[in-house]
Amino acid sequence: MNITAESYGHAVILNLKGDLTEDSLRAFMQVIDHHLGDNHVVDVVLNMEQVPFVDSAGLECLLDLQDRLAQKFGQVKLVGCDENVRKILEITRLTPGFELLDDVAEAVKAIRV
Repeated sequence: MNITAESYGHAVILNLKGDLTEDSLRAFMQVIDHHLGDNHVVDVVLNMEQVPFVDSAGLECLLDLQDRLAQKFGQVKLVGCDENVRKILEITRLTPGFELLDDVAEAVKAIRV
């Protein structure tokens, strides 16, 4: 998985490329830990436009990230999920738990201040 990051105040946008699976979680979590270690980052926008698949380990990781951010009164937003990833979220009944947005600009605007 390839990950690039952009910071916007108390939010970080992570642009993901590749499957979010057990094989890629180590790199993903290192990036998350790095950015959440900075105490002013409380919100994470995950640009999922180039993520074709998420397995059960990836879903668990997203839920863990959501819990970590909730403890900091932050939030996670998923941007640009393709039809396959949306279907996985629907089948696992996780769609209501995540805010799914169409583009990064919309997600940044939606983050409460």
